Amino acid sequence: MWYTGPVADLLTLYALAMPDKLAVVDDRPDGSVERLTFAELEDRANRLAHVLHARGAGPGTKVVWCGPNSVGVVVGVNACRKIGTTAVPLNYRLSDEEAAYVTDHSDADLVYADAEMAPMFARIRAQIPKVRDVLVYDSEAGAVDLAGAVAVEPLLAAAPAAPSTPVEADASMASATMIYTSGTTGKPKGALRRTGTDPAQAAALVKLVGYTTDDVYLSTGPLYHSGPGGFMGVAQALGN
Repeated sequence: MWYTGPVADLLTLYALAMPDKLAVVDDRPDGSVERLTFAELEDRANRLAHVLHARGAGPGTKVVWCGPNSVGVVVGVNACRKIGTTAVPLNYRLSDEEAAYVTDHSDADLVYADAEMAPMFARIRAQIPKVRDVLVYDSEAGAVDLAGAVAVEPLLAAAPAAPSTPVEADASMASATMIYTSGTTGKPKGALRRTGTDPAQAAALVKLVGYTTDDVYLSTGPLYHSGPGGFMGVAQALGN
């Protein structure tokens, strides 16, 4: 059973209300374009949420995600929210030592990473003993050495596509994120951000930007960063 908060998950509502509307467009480096409707994004996010939950993710746990902007990132962010686990974005440009520090310091239980990052996590595996599993996505895009990691795609194919029954949990921790910042001294610090944005501030932002439901949000930076990632979250919450 999953935690979905005091109201139904917004992605689930959009998938029901406008299933055929485009939710994500990924212009790939190889020239191909991947498109997901809200119904398709809901399907994939639900499947991944089942996979993560089956491996122990949920309220009170943390999942590190790592990879360049892609459909896999968007699916992962939504899946983490659906089960109330804390998502920890990891800069994929970090060195092995830096990535190991952040992953271990965050107390992450699972890692969800682009397949191209699998070799790095294999190299630092001994330095992140609290991580139970490293799950990789997009491994079907080419010949990838999983290096002890687990490919997500076969697990998704076998997972249910429907959301599960909500379960009571601490609403203050639902869909939390923990973003690491260099700070001013010493090692990077994890800034834990809980759900519950001030409604007045959110309304002021929507009014200032002038959002409409027909808007398209173009991400011009890496989604692991609080700016692009945060504005993507706003856009998705508004059905853009």
